[in-house]
Amino acid sequence: MNARTSMRKAKRAKRRFDEFVEDAAWYLGWLGVGLLAICGLLWLVPHDVWDGTLGLHEARLPIYTLVAMLLASLVGWGYVNDGEDRIRKGLGKQVDLVLFVILPLACIAAELLKTWIARQTGMQPPNHPFWLFVRWYPIALICVSAAAFMLWKSRPRRHVYLDRGLGYALLLAPYALLFAFLELGLRMDWLDQNLRETFGAAGQYSIALQLVVAYFIGD
Repeated sequence: MNARTSMRKAKRAKRRFDEFVEDAAWYLGWLGVGLLAICGLLWLVPHDVWDGTLGLHEARLPIYTLVAMLLASLVGWGYVNDGEDRIRKGLGKQVDLVLFVILPLACIAAELLKTWIARQTGMQPPNHPFWLFVRWYPIALICVSAAAFMLWKSRPRRHVYLDRGLGYALLLAPYALLFAFLELGLRMDWLDQNLRETFGAAGQYSIALQLVVAYFIGD
């Protein structure tokens, strides 16, 4: 088996894996949207109805809502990917490779080797321009991809369709909120507390859950 054949098989395997992840995220995301709508209705239920009538614990409702939001954010993740695909189609293969593959991977490697790079080069994080680029470039890619998707959906032709844009913005909102919280430093006590409780309730699966969240939400 030559190197070219091995490369083709590796690409096919990655493509099949990507398709599986995208399909699973689509179904789980819309399940999350439905659960989020149900949680929204449950927040309107009077306290006296919660007393054993629903068979749920009212104190756990914030965690139920957060789990639903995590699932619903997968819809937004898919939208960001769609926006990224639209941008990449307009670029040449070399530009696409640099902007969407090489530079993001370089940023990841730089974060992993931050201490060593700082010691070897004298570029001290976080305010050196190099580290500002490492921090914000992947985030900028995600924001631009989300903007490209919203522009595509709200203006499919010559006119802007505000109702379409608003609908997609609502579906993108869970992803945007979690992204702002985890990546942009948005502080929300409700979200922080319940995210910690959710990870705590996951027990031995907490690390796996955090990795999944980082994969879909992180830069």
